Amino acid sequence: MSTENNEPTNPYSSGNSGQPPQYSSQYPNQYPNQYPGQNQQFAGTPGYPAYGYNPQQAEGAQLAQTSMILGIISLFVVGIILGPIAIVKAKKAEREFNTDATVGKVTGWIGTIFGILGVLYIIFLIVVAFSFAGTSMMYSDYS
Repeated sequence: MSTENNEPTNPYSSGNSGQPPQYSSQYPNQYPNQYPGQNQQFAGTPGYPAYGYNPQQAEGAQLAQTSMILGIISLFVVGIILGPIAIVKAKKAEREFNTDATVGKVTGWIGTIFGILGVLYIIFLIVVAFSFAGTSMMYSDYS
């Protein structure tokens, strides 16, 4: 809406005969015809997706969160099993969905290392227990 000299026109001038200004359809939400908050679509309303909602991004974020939770749990319980699962899920989130999952990878690796050390410690205790049991049987008196 400009004149021949590329000067902007006043949409409220008397030449507009009382009609509301006409806006370009190229930018339909540039000048909304409603009050703020009126008839807006809210996130979580059935049938209306959130603004900027991307299902792939949501799935990547869910994988990253799952890897983080599994990684944290692997620090305390069965790290030798949950740690690698957390690492795999974190790598999948980063590779397929381009989502940052560093926390899941780091805690998964630490949990895996703790799990391996725990298994080695249990094996060490079993070997020590059998070696003491074997020596005590050697020196026992069977007469």
